Amino acid sequence: MKRKILGIFIVTLLIATILPITGTVIAGSEEDPEVEDRIFDVKLFGIFVFPLQIHFKYADVVSTWFYENSDNPDYLYVSLKIRDLDAKTDDLEAIYDVDWSYLNNCYICCVHNNPNGYGPFVIGKSTDEDDNYEDWALCDGTFDVENNIITWEVPKTAIGDPLIGHKLTSISPHTHLRFRDDSDLPHMDLFKDLYWNAKTVRDYLIQC
Repeated sequence: MKRKILGIFIVTLLIATILPITGTVIAGSEEDPEVEDRIFDVKLFGIFVFPLQIHFKYADVVSTWFYENSDNPDYLYVSLKIRDLDAKTDDLEAIYDVDWSYLNNCYICCVHNNPNGYGPFVIGKSTDEDDNYEDWALCDGTFDVENNIITWEVPKTAIGDPLIGHKLTSISPHTHLRFRDDSDLPHMDLFKDLYWNAKTVRDYLIQC
């Protein structure tokens, strides 16, 4: 009986190893994100606790996760969940960012949202780690208001062509609320949700 069970177990492992897996989504997920942030923590200038958090749900980071799809291995998917995402803002401009490091370079996914709506989705690169991103490129993305999730579809060629097994480190989601770019008011961040007090932060391992 024991030999029979052992034989079945071995055959099952062989089948799982040999058969191709089609369209598999790999790694991070909403249930198991790379970054889990604390909520109700949007701060004035990113420093001072602000009591009326209900007015800033659209800037409150919940989590961030990276994943890949074996049917589309040339892309990295970066998802950012917000507590209550709006299709467009009422007044201030919202900026949604996720950045990370790879081989001494910094990369960032970004999209803006204002009373005119959201977009475009962009990916930036910095080579000197000074938070000034010099190289920008457009990418595809989705702004899922129903599920409060923003996702960037990032070509791996735009982020250093990371290889299988390589790590993306220092993953940090953050949001910024400021006066609109087309206003005459100072272009400065009034409210921020930064990653400093995140519950968990871990690296992402390239899977395909």
